[in-house]
Amino acid sequence: MIPIRQIQANLLVPGQYQEVDNSLAGTQEDIKKVLLIGYKTSAGSATEGVPVQVGTDAQAVALCGAGSDAASMAAAFLAINSVEELWIVPISEPAAGTKWSIPYTVSGTATEAGTLDIQINGRTISLAIASEDSAASIAAALVAGINSETTLSVEAAATDAVVTISALVKGILGNHNRISITARVAGVSISRGTESSGTGTVDLSSVLASLGEVRYHYLAVAFDDTANSNKLAAELESRYGAMRQIGGRAFVALSGSLGSVSTSGSLLSQAQGINSPHILLIPRENNPGLPCVWAAAWCAAACRILADDPAANTYDTQVNGIIADREFAINERQRLLEAGIATYRRDTAGTVLIERLVTSYTENSDGARDTSYLDVQVVETVDAVRTYINREARKRFKTWKLSSTGENFGSSAKVMSTGVFRSFLAELYSEVFIKEKQWCQDFEHYLKSIRVEVKAGSKTRLEYSHEPILIGQFYIGAGLLQFK
Repeated sequence: MIPIRQIQANLLVPGQYQEVDNSLAGTQEDIKKVLLIGYKTSAGSATEGVPVQVGTDAQAVALCGAGSDAASMAAAFLAINSVEELWIVPISEPAAGTKWSIPYTVSGTATEAGTLDIQINGRTISLAIASEDSAASIAAALVAGINSETTLSVEAAATDAVVTISALVKGILGNHNRISITARVAGVSISRGTESSGTGTVDLSSVLASLGEVRYHYLAVAFDDTANSNKLAAELESRYGAMRQIGGRAFVALSGSLGSVSTSGSLLSQAQGINSPHILLIPRENNPGLPCVWAAAWCAAACRILADDPAANTYDTQVNGIIADREFAINERQRLLEAGIATYRRDTAGTVLIERLVTSYTENSDGARDTSYLDVQVVETVDAVRTYINREARKRFKTWKLSSTGENFGSSAKVMSTGVFRSFLAELYSEVFIKEKQWCQDFEHYLKSIRVEVKAGSKTRLEYSHEPILIGQFYIGAGLLQFK
């Protein structure tokens, strides 16, 4: 029976009538959404904890405040990727805590003209100093020069010849600021005082819970402490689960030396506290540029590739806008990968290139080594396969009935059976997941793995299991060259 619904069966009026059904037309692709989570300043107009869409650097500054982590992340992301739909969750500074700060004392009087070179998180500011400028006037020029750069994460103030540079917001994230000042002026010296660490952090629990059921495919998160990373991991695992199915992957940059798992604060020690197939750890080490910028830049570069093809190889993807002082040695990169931390290399121009993008998942619930989610492409492809099957099934089989027997109801009948669903899965696997998408392989094995049944005692529930064989990544060629 042809499923005509709008043209009544007892119609007597002559004419040609056709109803339109768009259920089999078009595509079912997502618009990929990216979410940045970072601090705002008091100057930002956005409401704390509420996602807001941004399309330009200027809009991010207005919403989150100039120099804020959130605005800096947006600028880094948009400089690389303007395709994905970008959202920000602005976070206010912790109520309790202190700002990171460091004092510099200017001494002497300039005996000739020169410059002050200021390095702040990888950016250089050069200030002209005139002959006979006093220490106090040089300090004032230093403050004016820093505060005129509104995209910096710090601000400066002077008392006589002492300049104090401090983070814009309170909290431990300010401790990642990297600053040096060099006086290239005869008769003038600048001494660095004792650094005061920032204290305090926020609890992301309520922010993550308030995201609701909106799907954010990729996230870049400024907060790198283990407690918040584990809360993020729990939320992402919940989103990936069967009852929500709105999975996403998050990028978090770790700072510190490589160290070992027993060295507090090292990259390997920090990674040991995180074990999630949905969190990607980026080894910023102690390079210039804030961790939040590293996370946003890596997210922008990687998700532009993975959004189009979740199984795509991300090797040699450029991550523009960040600087790496050095390249990890091969034995160091092996240790990073074993710990669930991504690796990079640099080209001859110093550009950071993604080498291998792994997840932080390294152990199963028994504490045994588990490589099932080693590469991000695995979880990305599993998520994509599941999403595609679910959407295609809803598209094709909406309003169908369910039969637990094998009768032939006719070719046009909208009746689901175990045979029909088995054929549906086999068709998608062969025509879409293998031939069109190249997400999967080994059709014969897959066909044998399909099990479909109507749940005993139910007239509404069909259950099935299947074993897709995911495509792999060509990372390693290991050969033996024997010559005579």
